[in-house]
Amino acid sequence: MKKTLLALVAVLALSFTASAADISGKWGPDPAAAQAGGGRGGRGGTYDFKVSGDTLTGDITRAGRGGGEPVVTKIEDGKVTGDTFTFSVMQAGRGGGEPTKVTYTGKVVGDKIELSFTTGRGPVTMTLVKQ
Repeated sequence: MKKTLLALVAVLALSFTASAADISGKWGPDPAAAQAGGGRGGRGGTYDFKVSGDTLTGDITRAGRGGGEPVVTKIEDGKVTGDTFTFSVMQAGRGGGEPTKVTYTGKVVGDKIELSFTTGRGPVTMTLVKQ
């Protein structure tokens, strides 16, 4: 009986440790973090994450330039491992130049996500909350 109970506890502990964070749904910039000077405020767009097992898909919707139509970018190469995840997007080149692959790294922290990526202008970090 004691061995069975220990085995059950071990299996449960491993299943909780190995399970991926469920970040499915729409996420956007944390207004409190933006006011405190952390992150990009409302310029970060809306992230619509879809998780299936350890695979992350979805898209990012950002406001169009000069009030134009919103721009939707497909999430590619997404992977979730525990409370961290990565994905990439192809970002249009400036002035019609070649598209650039941008890789994002995220971590679930409580009920928020800390998301970062690097551009030609340096690293960018933002805090996202569920919308």
